[in-house]
Amino acid sequence: MIDFLNSFGFSPVQWLLVFGAAALIGANKTGLLSIQLISIPLLAAVFGGRASTGVMVPMLILADIIAVFSYRKSIQWRALLGLFPWALAGIVTAILIGNYVNDSVFKKIIAGAVFVVLIFMIIKEVTGREIKVESHWYTNAVIGLLGGFATMIGNAAGPIIAVYFLSINLNKNEFISTRAWFFWLVNLAKVPFHLFVWKTISLQSFCFDLLMIPGLIVGGLLGFFLVKYIPEKPYRIFVIIATFVSVIFLIV
Repeated sequence: MIDFLNSFGFSPVQWLLVFGAAALIGANKTGLLSIQLISIPLLAAVFGGRASTGVMVPMLILADIIAVFSYRKSIQWRALLGLFPWALAGIVTAILIGNYVNDSVFKKIIAGAVFVVLIFMIIKEVTGREIKVESHWYTNAVIGLLGGFATMIGNAAGPIIAVYFLSINLNKNEFISTRAWFFWLVNLAKVPFHLFVWKTISLQSFCFDLLMIPGLIVGGLLGFFLVKYIPEKPYRIFVIIATFVSVIFLIV
């Protein structure tokens, strides 16, 4: 076991970063929405830009399993299926762009995708208004393409899709259920591209993801506990600031 852990060549600090990233992913799935954004630059700093996206996808799928089977009775299929084909097109667009950039540029693209999401969050925070979007095919196209691109480039589509589902007036159960199933299906759809095109998922990376299951569980439990006690306003401000700082480190 020690030899296997040593095969990754991580320092104690890097192990702490990746375990923390897994915990953030787990916490995101149990109520601390948007905190997963912080995990994106953490993993990119350890694995590199493109490789980090493949490492993160199996963790997201594992974390989503409980959610999709716990919330399967309130899915709004019209909202989900309206976005899904466009999200696939966004994924293909990201694949085409990703094939022609080096890892340094790839990290900056990830940072850019996360930064766009942060702008939406800051606008909502400053104005105090929900962003309203009408559900038409062309809005599905814009949101789906942007979401698909962001999720393939940096697994950063969560807030984009969340804002959209809230803006079309899904109630709480519909929002949780439809969002969980959308991302589970999208993440599953990304696996073949990571395996055969970018080759960012390997046996070793998948074994690493399995090692992170305790981190996912710890984060999930912390999410259940903390969401009851953290006031929403300070929490959102913390996520915005922490993510912004992480993005700056990713760029430089």
